[in-house]
Amino acid sequence: MHYLAYNEPIQHRTGDLPLAFYHVDPQHPRYHMRMHWHRETELLWMLRGEMRLYVEDVPLDLRAGDFAVIGEGALHGAEEVRDAAYECVVLDPYALLMHVESCKSALKEVVGRTIFLENRALRAAPDLSAALARLYDSVRSGVSCGGLRAVGALYEVFGLLTGQLDAAVRTDTNRAGVKAEQLKPALEYIEQNYGSKISLETLARSTGLSPKYFCRCFRAIIHRSPIDYLNHYRIECASFLLATSDMTVAEVAQRCGYNDSSFFIKQFRRYKHTTPRQYKASLRPEQA
Repeated sequence: MHYLAYNEPIQHRTGDLPLAFYHVDPQHPRYHMRMHWHRETELLWMLRGEMRLYVEDVPLDLRAGDFAVIGEGALHGAEEVRDAAYECVVLDPYALLMHVESCKSALKEVVGRTIFLENRALRAAPDLSAALARLYDSVRSGVSCGGLRAVGALYEVFGLLTGQLDAAVRTDTNRAGVKAEQLKPALEYIEQNYGSKISLETLARSTGLSPKYFCRCFRAIIHRSPIDYLNHYRIECASFLLATSDMTVAEVAQRCGYNDSSFFIKQFRRYKHTTPRQYKASLRPEQA
């Protein structure tokens, strides 16, 4: 899953419901999940393969059958993705489930943290597994009646998660919350200005940190240097444009901050292990 904006502005909706469903596999143009955050809660279920998910600086190694709840506002992304296929439901649980007063405290207990259930933990909680299956099936269907089924399944899922917090659920504390919050202005700056020249000093200044300390914090949380991440982000944006528009390679290069097409192609090959033209040609027809 590849979000092109860090503080993601996408309206997550399925019909009239404030939620969205994503199915992602290696052929998807947004396969790589870059570091980002959104105000909504994310429910991620691995279908196959392996993926190292970082929430702030906490690594979670997901394999087929594993399930994770990514709390609201958490900075997260994935590295070391190996033939992964996964499905995500991104939702605003407050808009959907806060109508019952007695649910408020229990709901906040779940969405205010990151929760990771390994496949064996889900197998040990058959009621939760069945509720998750009903949730994903209802959202995946996309039909009008699926909305009612999804809301019902969501109540059940969050209720069962609350009951599992001290048992089958492994939680990881947000050890790097303060540092992650400090970095968000720099990530926003990259999102808004990636097509222009960006210096390390400018990024550091946006956070109020010295360049040296900024680089240290950035690498600790994002797992790349700021400049490496900027280039990677630009190439991911370029990949999306190649997959979803009729822009030429030169136009995409210019849009993504590369005035020299030859350098753009070199950088594209570095991160994607192919050329822009080969990448576009390899896309499935419905993605091109």
